[in-house]
Amino acid sequence: MSKLLDRFGICASSICLLHCLATPFVIFFFPSFKEIFNEQTHELFAVIVIAFIAIAVFPHCKRHGHKDIIAIAFTGVSLILGAIFFEDSMPLMIHYGLTMAGSIFLIIAHLKNIRVRHGNCSHK
Repeated sequence: MSKLLDRFGICASSICLLHCLATPFVIFFFPSFKEIFNEQTHELFAVIVIAFIAIAVFPHCKRHGHKDIIAIAFTGVSLILGAIFFEDSMPLMIHYGLTMAGSIFLIIAHLKNIRVRHGNCSHK
């Protein structure tokens, strides 16, 4: 079940990443879509990707002791939350850059968690 949760987490973070990559272009070419890609979309993605990290990664890191995975996941969560909480005080490109970087960190954390849990990584 936890491998499935990691895979869902990877999918959710990847969708978040694709959303951040595509939104500026979609809004540029189709300005009326701006209403669809509103602020609540970012908050919804943040809740989903952080929930998958909390459920799939953190409990297993306590068991296998890989602090590097916790650090990577924490960095990803911090970048995404920082981008959301300070969205009004930063340029839009920085906001998207932070959320994209956060998504990449979360994808890496999920991938490393899968590898560790299945014995494909011996490093602590």
